[in-house]
Amino acid sequence: MVRFFDFKEGFGKILSDRYWLPKVLLGGFLLINPFLLALLPVYLRGIQDPALEIAWVKAVFPWILGFNVLTFWFPLGFTYEVLRRARTGSAPQLPDWSVAVLPRFAKEGAVKLVLAIFTLLLPVGIWMAFCYVVFIRLCGLPDALLSMFVQPIMLLVIPFCGVACCRWLDGASVLDCALDYATNVRLFSKNWKDYLLASMFLIGLNAVTTAFFYTIPFAAVFGLCLVDTWFGPIYAESVKDL
Repeated sequence: MVRFFDFKEGFGKILSDRYWLPKVLLGGFLLINPFLLALLPVYLRGIQDPALEIAWVKAVFPWILGFNVLTFWFPLGFTYEVLRRARTGSAPQLPDWSVAVLPRFAKEGAVKLVLAIFTLLLPVGIWMAFCYVVFIRLCGLPDALLSMFVQPIMLLVIPFCGVACCRWLDGASVLDCALDYATNVRLFSKNWKDYLLASMFLIGLNAVTTAFFYTIPFAAVFGLCLVDTWFGPIYAESVKDL
């Protein structure tokens, strides 16, 4: 029950910010440009069938994609600052957006991406390849069922990635945080129930907020802020006795 109220407080810390909505909306826009999502199906149809190609979409889409590549790092760094404040107990929970903080957000966003590649994306890729071979190729299940195997591994790797990110905030090197799986697992195991409970909250929330497709970027930023608000204190408890 105590931890439940901690999770409830996480919502409160974010929503108590007077400007939480514009901060999240700006972060979502920079993370995955909504125009990119809107034009992507049209662009792909034009590639598959030239008869369905729309000239202005073909011309504009690469520019929007390029812009998204340049801005993608900033919201990752924004959420890293959320994690830092949760880890140290600083307030307010959400940082402000300004031109002055963009270089730091870009740097820390790059760090977060590197950590996510090795502690989140790589384990997910290995797990999904295993499930494809065993359940699709050997057992003969339909390909459409492969997506059912994503959520169980996400339940584990989301907090695993969070531990790695917190270790970098504590002074460990990027490669050590990304590749020292033994230390990450040891820290995760000290509070594994709380980590998994927080991860389950996030997966459930994302299942609802991403259901409308165009809300995906905004839901992703809000979800990252929320889970970082939870993981910071949990990690602090994990290392308290070390």
